[in-house]
Amino acid sequence: METKDYLTNYYERYDEDGRLTSKHGIVEYITTMKYIEKYLQPGMKILEIGAATGRYSHALAQKGYRVDAVELIEHNIEIFKQNTIEGELTTITQGNAMDLSEFESNTYDIVLLLGPMYHLSHICVHLMSRKN
Repeated sequence: METKDYLTNYYERYDEDGRLTSKHGIVEYITTMKYIEKYLQPGMKILEIGAATGRYSHALAQKGYRVDAVELIEHNIEIFKQNTIEGELTTITQGNAMDLSEFESNTYDIVLLLGPMYHLSHICVHLMSRKN
């Protein structure tokens, strides 16, 4: 099974959109937003790599920031789009965190890479098991 297929299967069975609203997820969300907001200044442009369903992208866009998001999994992109509020300064592009050539260099003030890091160890194990 290819890595993208593995992740697609995972997210089609998992409630990613509800994860950050759970008891433990809210702690993660509040803590992460606290650290992100520490570095924000008015007018900044943000790129979120591995945006999933857009919890951080939407929150930041609703605060007035321009957010471009990239997400690998179509299922998450559909939910991202459903969660977009009219007038939000967000875009979502299907893409891979390992190929960001579609995004022009030196145009973002902040780049967030949160979601893909969750899967790094699982993907490594998955890839290693394919070798054996």
